Amino acid sequence: MKWHLSAVTALISATPSLAAGTGPYDAAHSTDITLPRHTIYMPRNPPANESLPVLIWGNGACSANGTLFGNLLTNIASHGFIAIASGRPNGRGRTTVDYMKDALDWIERRAGAGGTRGKYATVDASRVAVAGQSCGGLEAYQMRDDPRVQYLGIFNSGFLDVPGFLGGLLGIPGEGPETIEEVDLPVFYFLGGEEDIAYPNGMADYAALSGVPKWVGNFPVGHMGTYAKPEGGEFGVAAVNWLKWVLKKDTSQAEWFTGGGAEAAGWEEVASEGLDGLLTF
Repeated sequence: MKWHLSAVTALISATPSLAAGTGPYDAAHSTDITLPRHTIYMPRNPPANESLPVLIWGNGACSANGTLFGNLLTNIASHGFIAIASGRPNGRGRTTVDYMKDALDWIERRAGAGGTRGKYATVDASRVAVAGQSCGGLEAYQMRDDPRVQYLGIFNSGFLDVPGFLGGLLGIPGEGPETIEEVDLPVFYFLGGEEDIAYPNGMADYAALSGVPKWVGNFPVGHMGTYAKPEGGEFGVAAVNWLKWVLKKDTSQAEWFTGGGAEAAGWEEVASEGLDGLLTF
């Protein structure tokens, strides 16, 4: 399986203007001088009576363009989250997992009563999910041992059977399929069906993952998903439902994953294990 920056660049050109999102809060992206390599998505006026859980996001092709998945991340932020994407707005170059680590370190210092007051005062850095698309999903996997991370979201991705040295040459994390044995966090897999180049890898990871809650679903549109649609399309809906369930403890979202909601929305090959105990894991 190969990861083509040109394919992800096509997604950039297809992406319409960023919307404010479908949630109750008008959301936008910004930058912060103290986090110069990232793009921050959050409500323009953070609610005083609701804390904002944290999503750390890695882009497809490990791209350092923090607005590459802007529709998706703006929509997530509009539902009361802060999402920090690797790369500056319209940035160039490639990322590594260090971008994710830097983002989590940074928001942990600024969140809540113990951090910097102001716009990040309502951020709750004790509720963290890390996710990414394609190569960004491989970066997300690399955050598996960080004790601050509670959930992983793997979008159109899966461990590759590529030697470490070759992974370095290709600019992708060089961890093989056997690495799934080291993952002990709940993982949700959002794949694009059999036309998704990551389909066999993601499905193999789901099958091999053991001892933790897990879910997998396929929306049959291929590797590029629906991220270019307003609010991230069907993948955006799924991502919001996932994060509201696992980070906001909104148990009404469980029906989408376990009660036929995903299938009714067009997702296929849906499967799960251990989700009854998800919030107490």
